[in-house]
Amino acid sequence: MKRVVLVVAGLALVAGVIVLRDTGGSDLPTAPPPPTKLKAYTAEQLLVPGATGRPATPANVVARAGHHKIQLNWSGDAPAYEVRWGEKVRLVTRPGTQLNGLENEREQQIDIRAVDSFGQRSQPARTKATPRADNAPYTFADRFDAPAEPDLQRWRLSKRTDCARATSGDEDDHDRLVISSSCGTRAVTLRSRTPFVRDDAESRLVVETDAPSTGGKLLLDLVPGPVSVQGEPVPPNTVRATVSTDNAGNSILELVPNGTTVKPVPAALPGVTVRWEIVLTPAGVQVVRDGDVLATSPFVPQWREATALVGVAALAGDRIRAGIDLIGYRTAKADAPSTGPTPQVRVDGPASTSALPLADVTAGQLRIAMIPSRESEPITAVKVNGVQVPLRPAVEGVPWKPGAEYPAVADLPREAFTDNLNVQLVTQERVQVTHTDVELTGPRSIAQRETAEPLVDAKPTLADPVPEVLDAGGQPIENGAAFNRGRVVLEVRINALNASVAGLAGFEIRLDGNHVATVPTTADGPAAAGRWRISLNTAALTAGPHAVEVKAFSTDSEVHPETGYVPFLLKP
Repeated sequence: MKRVVLVVAGLALVAGVIVLRDTGGSDLPTAPPPPTKLKAYTAEQLLVPGATGRPATPANVVARAGHHKIQLNWSGDAPAYEVRWGEKVRLVTRPGTQLNGLENEREQQIDIRAVDSFGQRSQPARTKATPRADNAPYTFADRFDAPAEPDLQRWRLSKRTDCARATSGDEDDHDRLVISSSCGTRAVTLRSRTPFVRDDAESRLVVETDAPSTGGKLLLDLVPGPVSVQGEPVPPNTVRATVSTDNAGNSILELVPNGTTVKPVPAALPGVTVRWEIVLTPAGVQVVRDGDVLATSPFVPQWREATALVGVAALAGDRIRAGIDLIGYRTAKADAPSTGPTPQVRVDGPASTSALPLADVTAGQLRIAMIPSRESEPITAVKVNGVQVPLRPAVEGVPWKPGAEYPAVADLPREAFTDNLNVQLVTQERVQVTHTDVELTGPRSIAQRETAEPLVDAKPTLADPVPEVLDAGGQPIENGAAFNRGRVVLEVRINALNASVAGLAGFEIRLDGNHVATVPTTADGPAAAGRWRISLNTAALTAGPHAVEVKAFSTDSEVHPETGYVPFLLKP
C-alpha cells in the first residue's frame, strides 16, 4: 500500500557527515502513538460540512447458515455498516459479510446498523441464524477444520520461493484453510495428491473459497499429468477456469479450452465464500458458481485421470489472503498414495555435505518446472545425487519455448531416497528452474500437518484517503490545468473493498504543510468510509503550485495512519 508523507525539516551538516552514536536505546526519542480521538478544527479559509440526519436502517436482511459460518446480505446505500454478533463487532463497506469460526448448532443473534461518514448509526436490523454441519456426499472431501492444516498426506503447496504458506486460519478463520502469499502475480498452487478420476457420467471438482479477493485471481485446473504449478501456456488437454477480480470488485471468468461465457460473474463481496464447480459431462465442460452455469465449453477430455490444482495470485503485486472452506470431488473413488518425508532439493548448487538414507521408501518422483531462455532442444535428462535419469514432459505436447514454463518429471533412482537431493540439469543451455518438488512413496503413510501462521494476518486496516481538488461547482477540470483563485472544492474519499476495515477516527488536512482542518468521524462510534466535500478559499494563496495532504487516523492505536496527497495549480 502506497503512503505519501510530506516532511519539512532542516538539517545542519558538519563536514557533510551525520554520525549516529549508540546510547543503548533508552535515551532515543520514540514517536508518540497516533491519536485515536480527534478534536474538530477548521481554519478560516475552509468550510467543512457537518453530520445531518441519521442513516436509514438496513433492509431486506438475508442470513444463510453454513458449516461453521453465516453469510449475510442486505440492502442499503450507506458508506459503511456495523455488524454485531455475540461479543464481536465488524465494520464493512459493502452490504454483506460472512461470519466465520462459529459453533455448529448454536444460534447467533445478529444486529446490522448503517454507519454514515461521521460515525452516526442507524437503528439496528436484527436477524438470527444457526450454523450447521455440511454433510453433502463427496467421493473425496476436505473441509480443513482440523487444528492444523493442511494434511500433507492430501496436499502440497507449490510456490516459486518462500513467499507463501498454506496453514490453518487465525482468529475467526480457525475452521478453514488460509493461503497467504506475497508472491505478487505468480500463482501459489495447492495440489491435491488424490487423483481426480472421471466416471462415465458426470464428474465435479468443487471448491468453496472467498478467493479471488479484490485485485486477485483464482485458478482451478484439471491437468492430465503430474503437474504442480499453474503457469503459461496451459498444458494441452487441461481444463482451466480463471476468475479475476479488479479493484472495483468486478469479476471476469475465462475457461480453456474453447470456453464461452454465458452469464456475467456476480460482483465479488469481500470475504464471502462462494462455491465454484468444474463439471465434466459427456457433452462438455461447465463452470458453475453457486448453482449458476457461467461458462461452457464443448471440450470433452479423453483422459481418465487428472491432477486437481487450486491456485491464487495477485493482479498487480499485492499480498493475497484466501480462505478455503472445502475442496471436494464427485467422481469415481480414488485415494491419495502413501507419502514419506519431503527431502531438501538443491538445483545446480553445491552438493550437500550429508545425504541420509530414508527407510521404507519404495519409489520417488521429481517434479520440475523450467523456462528456457532461447530456442533449443528440450532437456531430456537430469542427474540426481550423481545418477543420470531420463526427464520427460509432465503432459504430452507441452511446448519447449523461450519464456514458457515447461513442467517435467523424472523417476528417482534408489540413490535419491535420501533427505537431501542434488539435482543437475544435463544441458549447456541457460534454463531457469521455477519450481521443484519430490514425491516419495512407501508401504506406510506418514501423517504430516503444517503448524505455521499465515503470512498475511486478518487484522483490519484503514483505506487510503483519496483527495481531489474540484472547481467551484464540484466538477473535475482537465488534468494539470490551473484553477482560478477563489473557491474550490476539496473532495476526500475513503473506501476499501476489504472483508472488514478498521474504525475511522477522522482525518487531518494540511495545505502546503500547514494544518487547516481536523474532521472527527466518531459521532456514535467510528466511521469506516465516506465522502466529504470541503469548500476551500484560495483567494489569499499565491499563484503557482500548491499541495493538500490528508491523513486518516484509526480509533485503534495499533492501526497505522494512512495518507493521501494531491497537488494543484492556481492561475496568476
